[in-house]
Amino acid sequence: MAIIPKVGRSSWKIRVVIGLTYLALSILGLTMIIPFMMTLSGSMANDFDYERFRPVPRYLWSKQDRFVKGLVFYFKDVRPMRPYLAGIPEHWTRWQTGGRDLETVDRMAKEYLSGYKKNEKQWNLIAADYARFTDEYPLEDDICSFVDLNGAAYLERLYSKKCSGSRADALKSLNEAWGTSYESFFYLSFEIERKTELSGLQTWFPDMTDPKYLDFMRIKAACAGHYFTPGIETKWLTYLRRHGIKYKQADDVFPITGANLAGSADSEKIAQLWREFKAEQAPAAPAVPMMIRLWWYRYLESEEVRNLAGLNGREKFTVDVYNRMAGTQYPDLLTTPCPVPADFGKDIQKLWRRFVETRYPARWTSLRVTPALEEKYRNFLSGRYKNVEYLNKLVEADYKTWNDIPLYSEAPRSTNQKGIKQVWADFVVSLPFEERILHSAETAYQKYLLEKYHDLATINREYGWNLGRIEEAFPRFDIAYTVTFAKNEWALTRAPMAFNYATILDYLLKNSRAIPVTLLLVGLSILCTLTINPLAAYALSRFNMKGQDKVIVYMLATIAFPAMVSAIPAYLLMRDLNLLNTFFALVLPGAANGMAIFILKGFFDSLPPELYEAATIDGAREWQIFLLVTLPMVKPILAINALAAFVSAYNGWEWAIIICQNKQMWTIAVWMYQASQWFADWPWVVTAGFVITSIPTLVVFLFCQKIILRGIVIPSMK
Repeated sequence: MAIIPKVGRSSWKIRVVIGLTYLALSILGLTMIIPFMMTLSGSMANDFDYERFRPVPRYLWSKQDRFVKGLVFYFKDVRPMRPYLAGIPEHWTRWQTGGRDLETVDRMAKEYLSGYKKNEKQWNLIAADYARFTDEYPLEDDICSFVDLNGAAYLERLYSKKCSGSRADALKSLNEAWGTSYESFFYLSFEIERKTELSGLQTWFPDMTDPKYLDFMRIKAACAGHYFTPGIETKWLTYLRRHGIKYKQADDVFPITGANLAGSADSEKIAQLWREFKAEQAPAAPAVPMMIRLWWYRYLESEEVRNLAGLNGREKFTVDVYNRMAGTQYPDLLTTPCPVPADFGKDIQKLWRRFVETRYPARWTSLRVTPALEEKYRNFLSGRYKNVEYLNKLVEADYKTWNDIPLYSEAPRSTNQKGIKQVWADFVVSLPFEERILHSAETAYQKYLLEKYHDLATINREYGWNLGRIEEAFPRFDIAYTVTFAKNEWALTRAPMAFNYATILDYLLKNSRAIPVTLLLVGLSILCTLTINPLAAYALSRFNMKGQDKVIVYMLATIAFPAMVSAIPAYLLMRDLNLLNTFFALVLPGAANGMAIFILKGFFDSLPPELYEAATIDGAREWQIFLLVTLPMVKPILAINALAAFVSAYNGWEWAIIICQNKQMWTIAVWMYQASQWFADWPWVVTAGFVITSIPTLVVFLFCQKIILRGIVIPSMK
């Protein structure tokens, strides 16, 4: 029966009340839906847009947002990216800061997208040349901002193929090679290797004898081959089929590496097709050449330069200061030449000289060996090391005299010359500016352009540029990325969401026995709830036992204290019973619920006594009365108790992690708690885990709506 009859609803006042009621209910409904939508939106985010906390991701309708969001795939940090793209402000110290700066995001993206639209033919040519240049550029001098989890998954694949074994065998093989004891591939990290490469240390060289660094290089090769770039594999395989190339499995032709193509009759053709495909469809691989301007600009922003340039107060080194010192008129620092030309002003030449002598990496330097320089090298050695024998011990060599030690024009590349390479680097950084020959990604790119187009005028005509000197040219990652984005827009956009969910699913599915343990725990908890609680409540209601009032008070007292208050006594009890790391320890402490027993007793007490009398007259035994007469009358309440038991067992992690130190007994909730700690730097992955783990609870509630409603209505009717 309706609370307000039809006649009453004809009044405008009542209609206003009804309308306000519906409005209030809608607002309250939104307060429940919006937080979930924000969680769902966060699970599809990455470094760029996670901290926006929007119910609907902005990138779904903003192409500019998608453009900048895709850059996270190429640069883990914003600061190393600044020399590669114009328009990134100084206050973008991290991706989250940039994600909140919507005005700059839209402005920067529009400039590149509109530029590609106006100059599509020229930008495609620039991007293709960039792709061909990076194919030949040394891999050890590339920036690869791959996610450690992706790198770990790639190594797991390589080691699994190598040892032809399981995941555990692959991990064991990796630990033996690295001399480590990792418990899982999830623990692999290459943060130190990445930071060392970007640190700009003058005398640092990659250690090609270190097994971990060699695996790091394999991952970088996979980055250069677009192994981690979403959507590229499918396009590449289609491209091969269109050109009549047959293969047994995708791993044979992707990523393109020497090991993959070894022994293939079409290896040369496939390699050529890959270069053509990459230049056309994805010229910007997530292996970006490190440019010396990365450290040059960082040096110009340093306190040392402020002092040398005579800057006062809070004045920063800007392009205006550069132009004043160099006698030039460049619009921004990104367009300034590198290396600094010899005909620029003395002030900027002084800074460049100081930078080369104190900051320029030795691995990007070569020497013009002359007798005078060789003599200086021997003097350097004899002055630093007390005798040849001491030097031999340090570098693991067998030189007889100082004259036997050769001066190489470049750093020795042999793996057994690691020690002498370091000595060579120390000597190089001690030399003055004039005796060094400088190399970098910029100089290599400038050489590449001149070899292909012969002169600057042709380069300007083909590219649509207006360069005044060749030193102003640098590898145009920004244009190559714009072309790559234009041809793979939605694949790059969907990548964060796919990565987040794939990562957490892999974590939950492959970590121990989380799913079967959780299913068994939930089943046992529901079974105990549907047996122990009804039996106890029926006994208290049906039989007039002595002291049952005290029993009821004792049961109710158990819910007066938080569960964690009894955690220590319960743990000690389980330990004394030798039940730690067992299902009994997980289930028994919560098998009987005082509140559930109390509520069920109240229902049993409210049932008419005539039911029991009729069943007794018909000859029913007590267990038959319990099963066939009493329980069917309280199905809704049992369903509510079962649902509560499911939620408690499925979501509870505190007791599980206390009582079970063995990871084989951890539930999904415990593993998710561990994930929230382990993936603390990637909260979007944890958010995706929360979305996934909430699905079973959501499904159960959806299917149990009617039962829950009956459980609410029946008590009021009683």
